[in-house]
Amino acid sequence: MGNFPGHALPGSFFIFFGLWWTFHMFYRYYIALNKNTKFTSSVIFNCPCLCGRFKDWPIEAYFKLMCICIGFFLEIYTGFSKDWRFVNIGNGQHATMFFFFGLSSVVDILLHYKWPLPPSMDYVSLFLAITVEFILFKFHLHGRTDLDVLLHTLLLYAIAASIISVILEMKYKNNIMCALSRAYCTLLQGTWFWQIGWILYPPFKSSFRWDEDDHEQMMIATMIFAWHAGVNLLIVLAIGGVVAAAHRRFYTYSQEDSYAMKRLINSSSNGDSMVKINEDSESEVEFENTSMLS
Repeated sequence: MGNFPGHALPGSFFIFFGLWWTFHMFYRYYIALNKNTKFTSSVIFNCPCLCGRFKDWPIEAYFKLMCICIGFFLEIYTGFSKDWRFVNIGNGQHATMFFFFGLSSVVDILLHYKWPLPPSMDYVSLFLAITVEFILFKFHLHGRTDLDVLLHTLLLYAIAASIISVILEMKYKNNIMCALSRAYCTLLQGTWFWQIGWILYPPFKSSFRWDEDDHEQMMIATMIFAWHAGVNLLIVLAIGGVVAAAHRRFYTYSQEDSYAMKRLINSSSNGDSMVKINEDSESEVEFENTSMLS
């Protein structure tokens, strides 16, 4: 993982799932508002665009497991030398991180198919995976430059925030803010992974080179982390605004269609029957058969 692709790959995974969770959390929240029911979060979410027998498949868990397997085997493969000796211990740490996230995916799949596991085991396995990630990166910095240590320490802050958010979400599953905090912290991890790779292993040649022992440049890196935190918050709010606008428009159209159908039923007296709508409840329709006078 000591190169730019090694940071961009897990960063892309975290960004994807952070955005995926943000969208689905807002989507479920506004549906609950429209139906006047409680919002309830979950570790994984189904894809609403699927249909048929695939509609109830845990697509997210399968996709997450596939991504993690890719990362795991790439770390193992690149950790071997030409004579097939495993020489890169850093790759072993990263592979261990991928393994525990893969274990979390397996638990998600087993719970989906009603295996007799303890309650909230999906949250516990996710908590374990993020905690292992924190421990591995905490003791991953020995002998590094000051800038390298700073960048990964800032990443540790994002990981620690993710751990706290998972605990809060497990405790308060009906709180949208606790759920969104997990998505936000995951997104922050992803964008910061990319930033670490861009600073330490720039993919393009540039006239500007980071001095990894310069204090002023370390201060700049700290400011960049703060910008990541702010921009990611704006992204989460923007997704929420788009989902809210879409739900409001769809709900308004649904209401208009319902009222139009009521007017149509009320006006349809063609000689056989007359329909009377009970306006006190939108879900109840009373039909009265009456004889028409000639």
